[in-house]
Amino acid sequence: MPGNPERAAVARVAQGLAAGYYSFLVAHLVAVNPTSINSLPPATATGQNPIGKIQRKDGTFHTLDLRHYLDLFREDHDLQRYFLRTWAMGALLMLGDELVQHDYFDHAPVLELVYHLRNSVAHGNRFNLTESGKKRLSKYPAHNGSAAVRSPEGTLFKITAALNGQPVLFDFIGPADIIDLLQSVERHLLL
Repeated sequence: MPGNPERAAVARVAQGLAAGYYSFLVAHLVAVNPTSINSLPPATATGQNPIGKIQRKDGTFHTLDLRHYLDLFREDHDLQRYFLRTWAMGALLMLGDELVQHDYFDHAPVLELVYHLRNSVAHGNRFNLTESGKKRLSKYPAHNGSAAVRSPEGTLFKITAALNGQPVLFDFIGPADIIDLLQSVERHLLL
């Protein structure tokens, strides 16, 4: 059991985000399967497609034709890429927001990697190291070199000023690398 309950709480967030990404990927795989149309709820009227509802704050709904949007998702590969990237962006934003509440704890390189990736995806999905970001990077390196979870190839993700202007997701780092990072943050915080 870790000695610091705040670290343990943020570790649980990281673990939940990794598990959530796995679940999200499973949902993606199911949705792009042509037989997934059979999983839609039945239509309320004969000859119509099933309808879904998205609730507004005031209790009213947007309605949508579930079959139409499932077909659109299955056929539109750009939409599929956006879908996968959106979860990774949200995970980095959420974890970064949790870490900033604790001043990134010990500023370990894996936590600092989250800091720079989070800021990059929040500002157009491109690296944009400001002067304060470069100063922080010189004080606190940002990489996964000692991360607990890495690809079998041992790919190193290291933030340097030379990355300025380059896209982050999924050019610099891929979807499975984000899961590795989330799991590494969890393990680091539980040490």
